Amino acid sequence: MNELILVIDDDKEIARLLRGYLEQAQFRVLVAHNGEDALHALRSEHPDLLLLDLMLPDRDGWDVTRTIRADAHLADTPIIMLTAR
Repeated sequence: MNELILVIDDDKEIARLLRGYLEQAQFRVLVAHNGEDALHALRSEHPDLLLLDLMLPDRDGWDVTRTIRADAHLADTPIIMLTAR
């Protein structure tokens, strides 16, 4: 089975581009556009990797990361941070 990647970015165009590139490389991809949706998807789908934007509308990427690392079931999930700055 192909690995599942969760793309978390409020910029819908960047998320669309990332999804396209990753799917072309045979990854399964989920997209969330804010921190709360990302945490819900993470808990329900258990992706193999997160691509996490630092600047989200409801909570920043650092806060999302702290929440993930504090949860024993999610703490080992690899995270790659993305930022436009």
